[in-house]
Amino acid sequence: MKNAKKLKKQDLKSITGGVSGKPDLSLCGCSCSGAVTGPEYCSLYMGCLQVYTCGQV
Repeated sequence: MKNAKKLKKQDLKSITGGVSGKPDLSLCGCSCSGAVTGPEYCSLYMGCLQVYTCGQV
């Protein structure tokens, strides 16, 4: 990659972002269409089945 540079330890310490603390995965779930529901970080920690039916046989 052009213009890429290796980060120094001090540079790495200044990077922020992500989920602070322990994420509450109990807020995460799956919708009937198979989409992950809940806070944004849920899709990072869990996945849902492509075909997920709610109460249908």
